[in-house]
Amino acid sequence: MARFSPRQLAVTIVAASLFDVVAARCSRQAADSSSTCEAGLLSQPPSLLQRRSELHQESSSLDAESETCCSAMGQWPHVKNGVHCSDCTALVLTAPFDGRCDAYCESFGHVCVGAAEDVNDDCAVKWSTRCDWKIRSTSDMLCKCALPASSCSAAAPQQAGASASGQRIQVKGRQILVDGKPIHLKGVAWNPIKKGGTHPSGLNFAEAVERDADLLAKAGVNAVRTYSPITDTKVLDVLWAHGIWVLNSVYNNGRAPSDSVVSKLLTVKHHPAILMWTIGNEWNYNGLYVGMGLWDAASKLQEVASVIKQFDQEHPVACVYGELHSLQEVEAKMPSVDVWGVNAYRGISFGSLFDSYAATSSKPFFLGEYGADAFNTKIGREDQESQAVATKALTQEIVDHSSVKGGVCLGGFVFELADEWWKDDSGSAWEHDKAGHAPGSGPYPDMTFNEEWWGLVDIDRNPRKALLALGEVAIPTAW
Repeated sequence: MARFSPRQLAVTIVAASLFDVVAARCSRQAADSSSTCEAGLLSQPPSLLQRRSELHQESSSLDAESETCCSAMGQWPHVKNGVHCSDCTALVLTAPFDGRCDAYCESFGHVCVGAAEDVNDDCAVKWSTRCDWKIRSTSDMLCKCALPASSCSAAAPQQAGASASGQRIQVKGRQILVDGKPIHLKGVAWNPIKKGGTHPSGLNFAEAVERDADLLAKAGVNAVRTYSPITDTKVLDVLWAHGIWVLNSVYNNGRAPSDSVVSKLLTVKHHPAILMWTIGNEWNYNGLYVGMGLWDAASKLQEVASVIKQFDQEHPVACVYGELHSLQEVEAKMPSVDVWGVNAYRGISFGSLFDSYAATSSKPFFLGEYGADAFNTKIGREDQESQAVATKALTQEIVDHSSVKGGVCLGGFVFELADEWWKDDSGSAWEHDKAGHAPGSGPYPDMTFNEEWWGLVDIDRNPRKALLALGEVAIPTAW
């Protein structure tokens, strides 16, 4: 399902995805037709995607309530350039209130029921956040305030975006809850490196994000997983504006000290796009890229996970493992890991993976990597058709086992969005090399890993058929 950027539609902030009582509505400028209104709703962050039917039912009651929700908006303090939005929302200065909408609303006897960053000094929402979270690196913010005695303030005692426990994001059984609702991850691995570049020096999130986020959103993707940390909040802004969560990688190389994660966390942990932190990438195979033994690497990652929890209790820690061998024993040594990612390439089906994981661990898990590359060594050329068949079949299999519907799996991340030309050591980073290796099992149809051909799009961002196939698989909703 295609979604549109909030930059294209002026969407009024009415607490966005961050609370369940007050629903979002289209701006008055964009409400001239039902189709425009629907497009605006679909552009909101991921937690709104599962609520759009509720939004239509609730929006009619908001019109009558808006006039009694707050004091006369002309009397509100610190409003920037006189920008008043509908439903008791205004563009206000951040500096006097340390970037917090709860502090702003309380300053004139109201309570906060919604907070957001604006697009361009207007009422359009770039991204939404909790009332008690600081909106940083900007001079203004959109705050929705209600009188304490009004029906509109019913959600105020529990901060917008928080669950009953006070946390926006929670681990519950085999699920991840956002604002109390289970989420399914229809994800893609994202590591944008141009021709001639290598990892990690050639990585450039900022240059790629606008184009890549649009491609991902049009395929219905709601999450990306990285292999290096995103620390640029502007990159996160763009992803969040397209409804895309981030599983942000903060530790992969065993040479780095455990506390090297701290600066990465503190830079972006308050951004609403952050869903989880990830540590390791099939480290049981690569020894954290320094040849560590299994148990030494496990001990190191347990230490890293513990450090993360000292500085951030709001986001789960996920650890990405290769397949399932010895995972039960490893998990016993790593209690600070909340969620497991599992990289698995088993042809055109995962086979017994879901049942085997259920017997191994009670923690949530997602497919950290899955899919098929676009080069078929059996015929010696690109084979978009086979890649598309595998992508759709595997993604549907993940959906069929979704924890949203009572299954064991949070979702998965197709490997990967775009080709990377640096991966063949025997070739050139300026050329699209065709070498591959066949360990005996692997991707459909040839069981061969052709490392420079994994993209759902090529390196120039021309879509392959697999991207369209991914878009045909819908995100499941809770029963």
